[in-house]
Amino acid sequence: MKKLLLICFLLGGFLTGVKAQNAADLKWSAICSGKMNAEWYGSDEAKTIADNVISGQKTNGGWMKNIEWHKLTASELKAQQNARSEHSCLDNAATTMEMRFLAKVWQKTQIEKYKESFTKALNMIFKAEKGCGGWSQYWPLDGNGGYRDYITFNDDLITNVMRLLQEIAAGKGDFANMADDAARQHCKDAVARAIDVIIKCQVDDNGTKAAWCAQHDTVKFQPAVGRPHELPSISGSESASLLSYLMTIENPSEELQQAIHSAVAWLDAHKIDGKAVEDFTNANGEKDRRVIDKAGSAVWGRFIQLGGETGRKTYESFFNMLKSRGKSRSYTTGGKTYTYTEYEIASKSYDPEKEYQPIYAIYDDNLQHLYYRFLYTFEDAPEATDWKGCQVPTSLNALRRVNYQFMGSWPLNVIKNEYPAWKQRIEAQNASQGYKTYALSGETNTSGSSSEYGFNGGIKVTNGNGKGYANGKSSTVKYSANVIYTVQLPAGMKIDKVDFYGYDNYDTDAYISHFNGSDFSATDYVFPAKDGDNMTYVTHTFTAATPIENSFSFKLGSKQCCLILTLYEKDSSAGITIPVVANSAASSVYDLQGMRAGNNSRGMLVIRDTNGVTRKIMR
Repeated sequence: MKKLLLICFLLGGFLTGVKAQNAADLKWSAICSGKMNAEWYGSDEAKTIADNVISGQKTNGGWMKNIEWHKLTASELKAQQNARSEHSCLDNAATTMEMRFLAKVWQKTQIEKYKESFTKALNMIFKAEKGCGGWSQYWPLDGNGGYRDYITFNDDLITNVMRLLQEIAAGKGDFANMADDAARQHCKDAVARAIDVIIKCQVDDNGTKAAWCAQHDTVKFQPAVGRPHELPSISGSESASLLSYLMTIENPSEELQQAIHSAVAWLDAHKIDGKAVEDFTNANGEKDRRVIDKAGSAVWGRFIQLGGETGRKTYESFFNMLKSRGKSRSYTTGGKTYTYTEYEIASKSYDPEKEYQPIYAIYDDNLQHLYYRFLYTFEDAPEATDWKGCQVPTSLNALRRVNYQFMGSWPLNVIKNEYPAWKQRIEAQNASQGYKTYALSGETNTSGSSSEYGFNGGIKVTNGNGKGYANGKSSTVKYSANVIYTVQLPAGMKIDKVDFYGYDNYDTDAYISHFNGSDFSATDYVFPAKDGDNMTYVTHTFTAATPIENSFSFKLGSKQCCLILTLYEKDSSAGITIPVVANSAASSVYDLQGMRAGNNSRGMLVIRDTNGVTRKIMR
């Protein structure tokens, strides 16, 4: 009896601790992204929130940003309903979040009004698309030529819209049956136009394609000013987010591939190496940020000043815009009032010698004489007397450092992890002409954490050591050392070659010690040791003399590696042409070497190309 009571007590305690997620504890973005239990989106609570969302929908189709629809008081909801005639917003994921929420609720309830509201918002996005492609912060436009009318990458606006349209076009999951064929095709076409304008907006840095500004004009596609502290420049933050998105595009054109390659190279060349941004409490007891030394890290400015002739033209255009606008800003201190035109604030504070350095500005309605004033120091520096005799800052202050991300490591993961993985995928894709390819990666995994890993195409990976499935960085899969892994192929599949792409997860060199019946030394197929958080991504390719059927095995030596395996199967419907490479310094190097495989002796053709990729062909 006592045991029964104890079991009941423990079970009751367990059940009490397992509570459904409370919507009020989450942000609106989390609600819209599906953080609640799937069944909750069909609940009365979800329907009540959806009704409120519909009641506050703008008459032109969208919603305003930064509204926590699931937490509004009666008076706050009434204020939104009374503002329905105002413009819609796409900034800070506004409208796209509400559409995602309504789609989830409709899928669970099939109540038509939720789908109708979704469709109204989708039509607004169609109308808001610019003639050249892309979107601005608001619809309808202000029409005054200000930053709200520009092509806007700021706060991931365009990428949020493009991701949504792509998912609607695919018509799966939350968006199954949410749009008809014509609307889905419109979504595809809008995404294609947006990619085109993204390529057009890529900044030409004196003959080198660089990255992007937070916003661009719609005629020449030049970097443009945003708010008074968002100066024309190249944005480390927005460019990193944009690259992350662009690298998800399936079958990118050659032009888009080159845009990505050049943007990554430019950002890598303009990093401030060995640095990181740290939050701290300063001597005044204020929350603050500072730049610290950190090995393996790097930082970029949110706004990086352009240089050379490109910089001269960009800033001359910006200054002339301010001059033609003719606005003045005044500041009173010590009984004296100083009045400045925006033109002279910007043009006199700009220093062309500071090209490619981070630039800052202070945006404070109480200090309007600082609008558009170029600052070049992140941490506190002494004030200086300007050309009018007024004492002005030469650096950011703690409030601006904390309230706005002027410095950050945004491109670091893109450069170190996302780009190498994308580059490998594109190289494999480009090399796969005449082949069907099957990638065994985190993205194509179809199983849980058991020791049998399932992947798209019916391919499985098993091991006899009970090693469970786990992901590494950049969609790689973790494979332990000294474990035989068997790749099981579905009936009829014949594999002609296999790429092993990835990195060593430890600080000692790892290598492929076995593949398909052949053993190798620690110097044949090396994955270099990791240096702190820095990984070296390597590709090793095996080409079989005869197609592999049923299965093949492999084993790693020394340490665990994080890998994507790409299997190539000749496509019988396409002829395969082997290109003839001219004899030049840029050509691949070919040599023959012996290879031991148990008691068998075989020949191997070793190919090392100019990118350091090693390809070995079994003979």
